[in-house]
Amino acid sequence: METKSSKEWMDKVKEEFNMKQSWVVPSNGRSGGLALLWKDEIKIELLTYSLNHIDVLVSGGSSLGGWHLTGFYGNPEIARRSEFWAKLKHLKGVAARPWLAIRDFNELTSLSEKEGGGGRPRQQMDNFVEANFCDLRDIGFVGPKLTWIYQRADGTQIRERLDQTLATSEWLDLFAAAKLYHKSTSASDHSMLLFRMVAGSKRKRVKRSLRFESMWLRELSCEEVVRSALDEGLATSLASSRQKKNLIGGLLDSNGVWQEEDGKIEEVVVEYHNNLFTSSNPTNFSELLHAIQPKVTHSMNQMLIKPFIEDEVRLALKQMYPLKAPSLDGMPPLFF
Repeated sequence: METKSSKEWMDKVKEEFNMKQSWVVPSNGRSGGLALLWKDEIKIELLTYSLNHIDVLVSGGSSLGGWHLTGFYGNPEIARRSEFWAKLKHLKGVAARPWLAIRDFNELTSLSEKEGGGGRPRQQMDNFVEANFCDLRDIGFVGPKLTWIYQRADGTQIRERLDQTLATSEWLDLFAAAKLYHKSTSASDHSMLLFRMVAGSKRKRVKRSLRFESMWLRELSCEEVVRSALDEGLATSLASSRQKKNLIGGLLDSNGVWQEEDGKIEEVVVEYHNNLFTSSNPTNFSELLHAIQPKVTHSMNQMLIKPFIEDEVRLALKQMYPLKAPSLDGMPPLFF
């Protein structure tokens, strides 16, 4: 997010946090400004920077090799955002490394990321989503969902999720147990993002088999796709990819407590689905039934409830396959 600070002030911050190195993009007065601070054991190679981004390669600090890091600040002027989305797409191809992007986009992916205030044009959010993800995935978070707050003069508030941390699947393979925390602070209108990076995965892997669904045969291209996958040895790769995407780092239980242990996560899932498919045994359906519009007219209903006649039964029997649909006594229509 923007620092709103000069280089001189960020140098003081660097010393206070015992950081040895830094790269600072100074603010323009009280707006803008970016900074990257790091310790000596971390090696940083600066790729590009501007008033709205810092793009670097990171190495050191682990035995997992280098990776690509981008800090991005979206322009608050709506008319200029398209050029920054284009910049984001460009940064994707700068380095063929696992990529992590930490950003204050000043934009939403949907109205579910906003409380209070007016709406946002659907096309404006769609343009952002189209440029945003660049094969990146939201890594999730622990804490409040909405990371920015604006207090109006009348006391009402607007809250939005403007800050996101996204990564490629390759980066998540390296730091599968990484976790992002949203921390409220009185020092800023944005929540503090506390990012805990842990190399490797603490989650035990469960071997899954690749299954075949008979309904796939309805697709004309099914045989070609399966044959190609087998010939190129992709079946194992696809199963592995699916497993990595389904990695669950933790879940909130019914009491709002974040659970990370495997057994606790399993209990949360079981409890949720038990509650989901358990009836509360309602007795008053009048409101629901009142909302259902009838499709059977009065005349249609009179025809349906009138007694059967012998000719109708005989006609129905003759329309049935002779050896199918036996009656309660086991006799097929041919018998009758």
